[in-house]
Amino acid sequence: DTIVSITHAVLPFGVVGVDLYFSDLIEDIISYQQQQLQFTMNSNNYLYAFLVEADGNTLAHPALSRPSTQNQTPFPVDIQYLENSTEFSNIRLKMLRMENGQESTTIYLNKERWQEKYLRTYQWHNVLGIYIMCLVNNEKQQQDTNSSRPMVELKQTVGAMGAALPMVLNPFSPKNNVPLYHNPEGDYEEYYTTIDLMYHRLDLLRSRDGKNLCRYFRQIATLDVPTLFLSSLAFDSPFTFLHNNRMSSPQSQLHTLESIMAYLKDTTGLLANPGLRPQIRQEVNALYNAMQHLKKRHQDARGSLKNYIIRRYIASVNGVLQVFPGTMLNNNYDPSQRIWYRKALQHPGKIITTEPYLDAGGSGYIITVAHTIFEGKSNALHSIERDQPVAIVAMDLPYAYFYKMILDSTPLCQMYNIKCLLFENEGYLIAHPSMLEPKSSLRNQRRPHEHLTHKESYLANDILNHKNLVRKLACANYQNRTLQRYYVFNTSLNEILTNVVHGERTKYAIALLKGSNIFAAVLNSTCDGGAFCPCSTIDRQCLNCKRMDQSDCECPCECPMPLIQTLVEERENTNKVNQLYLNITQQF
Repeated sequence: DTIVSITHAVLPFGVVGVDLYFSDLIEDIISYQQQQLQFTMNSNNYLYAFLVEADGNTLAHPALSRPSTQNQTPFPVDIQYLENSTEFSNIRLKMLRMENGQESTTIYLNKERWQEKYLRTYQWHNVLGIYIMCLVNNEKQQQDTNSSRPMVELKQTVGAMGAALPMVLNPFSPKNNVPLYHNPEGDYEEYYTTIDLMYHRLDLLRSRDGKNLCRYFRQIATLDVPTLFLSSLAFDSPFTFLHNNRMSSPQSQLHTLESIMAYLKDTTGLLANPGLRPQIRQEVNALYNAMQHLKKRHQDARGSLKNYIIRRYIASVNGVLQVFPGTMLNNNYDPSQRIWYRKALQHPGKIITTEPYLDAGGSGYIITVAHTIFEGKSNALHSIERDQPVAIVAMDLPYAYFYKMILDSTPLCQMYNIKCLLFENEGYLIAHPSMLEPKSSLRNQRRPHEHLTHKESYLANDILNHKNLVRKLACANYQNRTLQRYYVFNTSLNEILTNVVHGERTKYAIALLKGSNIFAAVLNSTCDGGAFCPCSTIDRQCLNCKRMDQSDCECPCECPMPLIQTLVEERENTNKVNQLYLNITQQF
């Protein structure tokens, strides 16, 4: 764990100090964005917080990974590189010089190839001259098509804005008692006492509850009931939950989880809350209703997918996760940091698939299919622009299932020299003929993530000419000082695209599967072209880090980040922003 030492000189005797866990110090900063989701249940307004040192070095920011997930000391990052979508250099100077203040700026963010106008408000306060805490409020503005659109305009905010952005990081706010879900109709006591859930710590509960345990791939599991997992976000103090799980004895952990399950099923109101956030109890029960349906579908022997679905699960935005077949998870597991969760929130209302990845449960390479769930309404109508998802439902499928599905449903794909493939919105393959071929060091060298540029270099070269289909982007990863290059495909595509230059040897057609992030492509490779996409066979480093062009085909890769400034340049340009990073860093 990262430790922060706070010391004070006591003359003439010496120095007195205390060591604090860094995660404990900043947990309210990290969880601030999650806390505010229940107050702003629409996508037109979002808030977050960050913490910097007196010299501008960033300690906590949503763009940085959490301290508990870092396995090495991160490189120092100045806040101006993370807040680069605004005219932030002037705001940064005021933030470092003034004890407290508030500034607003108008920004334009690119979302789904459209520019959206936001009013971003920074409100900061200096803490003992050591740290600077800042709350950020982003409010979507109505576009004025008749007026000019400066990309960034800085203005002083009026005093009335202070009431809209209180400097409060208290998770025990009275508004937290507002339930996210309504109480169930009917018998309240029967509803809560009939919940048949096990806590995910099956290693501690193996001799209790009378449930049958088994080995499911490489995990201890149960096919009788779903298991409940509560991430650190579900607790008032995420650090306390993680720390106790790591340091407590098995007997103490067993007592804690028994207290949690007893509280969740309590109908008398006499049992004390074991540290859960107020709305978690109702979320557990709301998700249980949905999980009962998923469990019934999973156990239905008539289903065509019964031999292929590995597991089903549903997660709320507040850290509640239920899984069937029930299985044990790592206490540090956080659903909100998983790729299936993030992609589902990036594409609300759409069915999304992830790139293939190695399953921690031992079932090999899998692909996750996920979809967002909105809060129930009487008219069952939802607006993606106004409503926020409250949960994500997902299931895991084997790596090769999608190509099997293509062969079973499309006879065309079985013809000689015809290739059918599926890939997700970053170009990673989820179905390709090579998936059914044995691995070899020469012809079919499997990578953890097979990209379109790895397997179909001619197709990758030609589709870069379709400006409305794909863009090649780059962003800076300041945690490991690398510049990442990647592809993003247009998930609003509404046409079938073919070869840009007619007369080429390889013919293809590409279309988006409506309502998803999946693209389907058919290739006639009778006379396959000899195009080439440069890829490193050793690591992920780009072969040419000095050039990046939209028309140049290359595999997703990374380049080492050059040193920002020499000491002499740093003295001369103390308050200047490094333009190199501003051009490539993805907007937050």
